[in-house]
Amino acid sequence: MSIYKPCDIRGHVPTEITPELYRVWGSALGFQLEPASKIVVGGDVRLSTPGALAALVEGLCSAGLDVVVLGCLPTPMVYYAKRRLAAEACAIVTASHNPPDFNGLKWMIGDRSTTPRDVLAMKQWAQTPKSHRSGHKPSKPRTVDISCDYVAWLQETWADVRTARCHVALDPIHGCWAGRARRYLHAVFPEILFSAIHDTPDPVFQGVVPDCSRSELLEKLGDTIYRDRADLGIAFDGDGDRIALVDNEGMILTAEETTCILLESFGSQLQGRAFVYDLKFSDRVAETARRLGARPIAERCGHTFIRAKMLETGAFFGAEVSGHYFFDELQSGDDALFTACRVIAYLCQSGKTLAELRRACPAVFMTPDLRVPTAAEENDGVVAQVRAAWSQYPQTVIDGLRVDFPDGWALVRRSVTEPVLTFRFEATDWQDLDELVRRYCDALSDLGLSERLWYRYEMAMGCRK
Repeated sequence: MSIYKPCDIRGHVPTEITPELYRVWGSALGFQLEPASKIVVGGDVRLSTPGALAALVEGLCSAGLDVVVLGCLPTPMVYYAKRRLAAEACAIVTASHNPPDFNGLKWMIGDRSTTPRDVLAMKQWAQTPKSHRSGHKPSKPRTVDISCDYVAWLQETWADVRTARCHVALDPIHGCWAGRARRYLHAVFPEILFSAIHDTPDPVFQGVVPDCSRSELLEKLGDTIYRDRADLGIAFDGDGDRIALVDNEGMILTAEETTCILLESFGSQLQGRAFVYDLKFSDRVAETARRLGARPIAERCGHTFIRAKMLETGAFFGAEVSGHYFFDELQSGDDALFTACRVIAYLCQSGKTLAELRRACPAVFMTPDLRVPTAAEENDGVVAQVRAAWSQYPQTVIDGLRVDFPDGWALVRRSVTEPVLTFRFEATDWQDLDELVRRYCDALSDLGLSERLWYRYEMAMGCRK
């Protein structure tokens, strides 16, 4: 698979990604901006990041930009620095939640998130790099520590709940929020007891994939909450822009539950405002938004696409299944620590436990992503077969092909990161879900995909129902 993804760049180090590539990408970004334009740059805790960041800065300086180096820090703090310093662009060396031997690049020019066309332009530049601007003197980078300003902003934002009291357990999974989240949150909520596990930055994340959406990685956080009688558990991913919640009973909240609780936290603020959500979410999320007076708008999954739709519609809030949450007050951006603050504030103000809030969420009967390995030449045939088999039902193609049935829906989409088709199903109860998946598999029997999909379904749902 290519290192050039729809929204960013990611690949293995050093077989696919090298410092020289970062130098070229820096030069490419520089040529998209006017000379002396300000760009803020930072990176995550990976072993390859310091060298990659230095090469990126060298490429940016070669184009004569005003390069502000922020150092190693969470992705949301780079976005904050871009807003706070009124920079024209930002760039982040990170592979987010990928394994430790991967790295990559995220960037933003102006208020626009990276698009597939932007990524393609970077790829083409890397293949045929251009020379530096003729007659333009290269610049020198400068460094800025944004930490105190970032914390002061959070303190000001949540000043009304500084007296909140509870016990919050944190798990940065040895990523960018390690050594920071506990200190920052305590500065915002001085009456709250914060404890933390996996709280030292580690370039190899203690040998795990720093992905907070993986339930097996949150088991220790759940045990810690149960042992210490904490009220809430919060986990972050490797570069610190995604979040996962664990309640006071040690139960991991689904993305639907977390999103519904966040929607409830806004109350009347949602009236008449747009809410952008990942189309892979349960329909119960859109129903919750409508009940609160919001206008739910489905969008294809992906940071770029959710944020772009937020900006286009003036949405108040946005959510993605993977754990990104977007806010109008962040210029439609996302910030896991900001999200944590909102959850903590709402929990303390509600007078309820997180388990009570979780149980008040609507019941959801759906599968996770069912990833079935397929050959590239199979994909079009599968989608065409599904389209023909269910032509009498409403179909949408925002991202892949979704078919809406009277008792639920089914989605098939191509993966952008590996040679698989991803399937997802929702129904009104577990029995209807079984029947829906069986009908769907039967429609694919001619393609030899039926048994593979049913096997993935049974493996995924065996311990859920």
